[in-house]
Amino acid sequence: MNFRKPLPAQLPPAFSVADAYTRGFTRGQLRNSALTAPFHGTRVAAATPLSLELACRAVATRMPPGTAFSHRTAARLHGMPLPLFADTLLDVTVPAPRRAPRPAGVRGHSALLHPTDTVAIANGTLTVTSVERTCCDLAGVLALPDLVAAVDSLLWHEEPQTTVTKLADAIERYPARAGRPALRRALALSSDHSRSRPESLVRVDLALSSLPTPVANFEVYLRTARRTVYLDLAYPEYKLELEYHGDQHRTDRRQWRSDIRRTNDVGDEGWQALQFTGDDLPDLPNLRRRVERRLRMLGWTGQ
Repeated sequence: MNFRKPLPAQLPPAFSVADAYTRGFTRGQLRNSALTAPFHGTRVAAATPLSLELACRAVATRMPPGTAFSHRTAARLHGMPLPLFADTLLDVTVPAPRRAPRPAGVRGHSALLHPTDTVAIANGTLTVTSVERTCCDLAGVLALPDLVAAVDSLLWHEEPQTTVTKLADAIERYPARAGRPALRRALALSSDHSRSRPESLVRVDLALSSLPTPVANFEVYLRTARRTVYLDLAYPEYKLELEYHGDQHRTDRRQWRSDIRRTNDVGDEGWQALQFTGDDLPDLPNLRRRVERRLRMLGWTGQ
């Protein structure tokens, strides 16, 4: 269909219908098939895939000043690992005492936000809660192991996004006192050497059991192979390695061959490897029993 008034040559990535009318758009232009409405009262280019960032930009056009994306949405924007959730709602927090927004597709929150609780990302186009405040907000929606995995990702020693001190300060400032015990416990269980969420979940499960807590990303020099490797989770005293294999270890031919060579090289130094995959995560008690059997075979006598 041809419209008497074509769309402007330069369109913002996302805009509100109200703003479009202010800029002189007509109803016909807003019904143009070149535009789509990801949320009520918003428009984006139909040809552009609706990424999380673009969806947030669209919602932001209808939010009041001081609004920040928070909770699970902020965690995803910061690259923090989360368990899979069925819902696709965007978490939005407005400063109290404003009422939490409730438009379709949005999970609204109203809370006290300190000036240091928010940061600008995506070249300043989006306001989100800081990684420290995001961790605090996640305490109300994540189980303890998942919360630890989120904290671990932020502390990863090669590219840290925050520090234990900053997280501890944020926990003490957090307005929701009910979440502080879980946050303090998660921080105590955290590690800056955990490379992935599955490794964090297994480590936390073992730490909360009667078994010894494994060391994350343990450095080992292989004398025979003359190289250094880092074991996902390790019990150095018993030379037991817990090795996680994601799907890329199976589908990537080069990775698969490298894994076999690495396992053999580690075995040459007297280490045993107990391997686990994503299928083991829903049944961690069974994996824990396997770890216990191996530890006892290697001399662990228990407490």
